[in-house]
Order: sequence, then structure tokens, then C-alpha cells
Amino acid sequence: VVTMDKSGLWTDGRYFVQAEKELKNSEVELYKMGLSDTPSIEEFLKENISEYGKIAFDGNCMSVSEYENFMKKLPKITFVTDVDYIGKIWNEEGNRPEKPFSEVYIFDEKYSGESVKDRITRLREMMNEKSLDYHFIGSLDDICYLLNIRANDVQCNPVVISFLLVSNDDCILYVDKDKLTDKVKKHFEDSGVSIKDYELVNKDISKTISKKTVYIEPRKVNVSVYSSINTNNTIVRGLNLSSLMKAHKNNIEIKNTKNAFIKDGVALVKFLNWLERGVPTGNVTEMNASEKLLEFRKQGELFIEDSFESISAYGSNASMPHYRPSHENPVTVKNKGLYLIDSGGHYLDGTTDITRTIAVGELTQDEIKHYTLTLKAHISLMDCRFLKGTPCSYLDAFTRQCLWKEGINFNHGTGHGVGHVLNVHEGPQRIAVAGNEYPMEVGMVTSDEPGVYVAGSHGIRIENIMVCVEGETTQFGEFLKFDNLTVVPIDTRPVDKSLLTLEELKWLNDYNKMCYEKLSPYLSGNDLEYLKEQCKEI
Repeated sequence: VVTMDKSGLWTDGRYFVQAEKELKNSEVELYKMGLSDTPSIEEFLKENISEYGKIAFDGNCMSVSEYENFMKKLPKITFVTDVDYIGKIWNEEGNRPEKPFSEVYIFDEKYSGESVKDRITRLREMMNEKSLDYHFIGSLDDICYLLNIRANDVQCNPVVISFLLVSNDDCILYVDKDKLTDKVKKHFEDSGVSIKDYELVNKDISKTISKKTVYIEPRKVNVSVYSSINTNNTIVRGLNLSSLMKAHKNNIEIKNTKNAFIKDGVALVKFLNWLERGVPTGNVTEMNASEKLLEFRKQGELFIEDSFESISAYGSNASMPHYRPSHENPVTVKNKGLYLIDSGGHYLDGTTDITRTIAVGELTQDEIKHYTLTLKAHISLMDCRFLKGTPCSYLDAFTRQCLWKEGINFNHGTGHGVGHVLNVHEGPQRIAVAGNEYPMEVGMVTSDEPGVYVAGSHGIRIENIMVCVEGETTQFGEFLKFDNLTVVPIDTRPVDKSLLTLEELKWLNDYNKMCYEKLSPYLSGNDLEYLKEQCKEI
């Protein structure tokens, strides 16, 4: 937020340490979201501009929900929604990148488990249940999901920049037509999907939709598009119906995802073996470790790309949950303390996301204690049982209880939804302290990633991906549980066994035994010996 005499950056707990470093010696002040003494953006604006002031922003870059929140809390302010000063400066400097351009490709039904026609039919049935004439979709992963397509317009997210408008009679994709091959055009034609130029979306909506009921998700539609919907239409708001479909993975998607996690496990074991053999030489840095992991992933069949930029962090750098290594500031991984790697990959059969923290040398008592508490928190969620209909936010306490008992907390969510060869983060499910009343449901694929972070010292996170499945039904109701998908050993060297219950110890040993059984057929030599050592019972 920039005023005539102040500027501020608002960010959450994932970036506190990083933001402080990067904003040092600048005029930009850091505002730590979620802390009781941090003013919201609205409170900042109230204090720093006049009651009848004017605020400008680019309507293409702000969601309807954000905009309406500002209008509600700043009722006397004038908002100008079509200003892009930064873009003008960027263009004048001549260093603005070109718009992303990647070729769209078909995502085969053998991976998706459902045809485009069937998905659109399901969507229309949901629309009819709500008496909707149109459903406008502005989220790229939803569009690619519905149309069984993928692309590479956004780094680490296999999507294409586009909009989608669905009615009972039409399904219109607004996209750069140059990105479509003849094969993809035929795919759309056979599926009943029409193509129009991306830039026509506002004009088209304004011209063609009148006196209809239009459904949108305010968080995923920008102000510019929203403003083009004529006021004689009725707007209905809610979660994208396509997001609700996408969140429940079908049996083929889950089966394919399990295959992807086996390949990913093989890559991680090879990587961790390479890392541990290389650390004593003094030649392993955070950045070349990240690059080496990508090399191992590329050896896996059907690999596409990383699912996000790897967080390769040694020692105190791991205390920043979303730390990013670089060649400009190389950090050597030394033969002491803890190393954290949070990474993932897109394969044609599934998307992975995994974090492991390993001992690379002598550990302090705090590192051992915090690692063991993180493991306890991880197991607690992975092994929990809960009633059908339980809101996602309720599950967060399963994870944090053992940390809270020790006066410890972490400033990020415990679990996020994971897409199927789409965005590695997706909803509507999210396990976090912040309220999420949407229930965890069968078929949802979600992460389990508690952590402990001590600024200037160390950071620990253990993450597996899991799928919600049916549990038992008793006289008290239907219960659900989680099945694990991730197949990478959990390091037992930093574990203080005295802090684990017998049930937790059994879970850990059983998990590592499973990893050995599933990964050993694909490994040999030093890699197999490393796996055997890592999976040894304690």
C-alpha cells in the first residue's frame, strides 16, 4: 500500500523473517498479519488518508471479495478501479516480461478418469439445482480441470491463462487462440466447447448476459470482469462448483497419484543419499542441492516439472517456512545440525508435495526435542479419526495439541488441498487455525505439515500427503480417517524415543517399513543400502 508519504507491505507468518531482511533499509514498513498489534490495511488507510479520500488499484489484479471488503469498511472513500501506474512505469523502463505463452495440451482421460462432456454435464446438473443460468469461472486450475487440458503459462502450475463461461447451452473458453493446436481445437469441438479471444471476455459478458442469474466465486473473479456484468442480472455467490468437483478425487486420480508418489519417493531417497555423502566434502550448497533433486525427479517416468520452487534450507534458514535459496547468496550445508527440503513434482499421473528434515551432523537438545514434537504433531493428524461433517479447522487442534502443551506454535496452516496435476495448493479444504467451516470429505487430498521454527537457529517441518477415506460406522455416526500417500522414510536419528508413546513409535516404525517395501524394488547399490539404514526400526 502506497500513500503520498508512507508505504507498507502486509504478509503472514510464512514470510516474517524473509520480509524483514528484504525490506531492510527501505522506506517500506512491514506489517505482520495475524498479530494483535498489527493494523489491517483498512485501519492503515483510515489513519493515513482523509475520510473522503481516493484510492486507486488495477481491477484486473484485485478480487471482488477484496474490493467489497474495502468498500464496506471504508464507505466514504472513492475507489478508482482501472489504474495501473506500476504497469506504466514498468513498460516505460522497457524491462517488463512478455505475456506468458505456452502450448495447450490434452490431459488424457486415462489420467483424469472422466471425459470433458461428463464433467460439464455434472457441472450443469449442479447449476440447475441452484437455478443458475450462467457460471463464470476465473480460476485457471478449475478451467483446466473441467476441460481436461494443461499448459505452462504459470511457473510450476500447469495451467493456461483463460476464462470460462458456462450455461445450459454454451461452454465458452476465452483464451489466446494461438496457444491451441489443431488437435486441441478438435478436442474442444468434440466436447462442445466454443473458443473466443481472451481479450473479448468483458465485452462479451456485457453484451450477451442480460436479466439472467450469474454465479461467481468472489475470491476468484477480478473486479474488471465483475464490473462488466450488467446490473439487470442477479449475482449469486459461492464457491466455484467446479472447485467442489475438483476437490473430490476419483478412484483413477487417486490410483495415478499413488504411482506418482512411488516415483517421487525413489527420487527423494537418491537425493538424500547424494546429499549425505556430499555434505562432508563441503561442496553441497542449498541451491545445488535443489537442482540435484530436480535432476533425480526428471529420471521419473512422465515427469513434467516442479510443483513449486523447492525450499532447500540449512540451519537457521529453515526457520523461514518459505525460504528460497539462490546462487547469489550460496549457503553451504555443513556437517552439523538440520537440513530441510520442501519440494514437489508434477507427473502426468499426479502431483507431489513433501517435506523432510534430516540430521546432517551433531544436534542440540533443542533440535532433538523440537523434531520429536513435530513428528508427534504429524502423527497425531495422520492417525486421527473424526465424524463425517467435521469442519477442516477443527482438525487443526489434533496437530497442534502436543506443541501447545510445550508453549510452541507455528505460523502457517497445517494442511492444504493438493491438486491433481494442477495447483499444488487448492481448496476448499484447509486445515488451519483460521476458521474454515468446510468439512473434510472422502476423496479430498490434503497435506499434513506441522513445524517448529526458531529464528536464527533452526526450522523443522515434516510433511506427508494424505487422502480422506471412509472409516467405521458406529451407533454414534459415520467416521472418516486419512490414508497416507507419501512414500519417503522419516529420519529417526533426531528422535527422542522417550517423548513418543508406544503407539507413536509403532506408527513411525510401520511407516518406514512400508517405505522400504514399496521403494526397495526400484533402488540398488548405495541407494538401496541408504534406504535400508533409514528404514531401520528404532
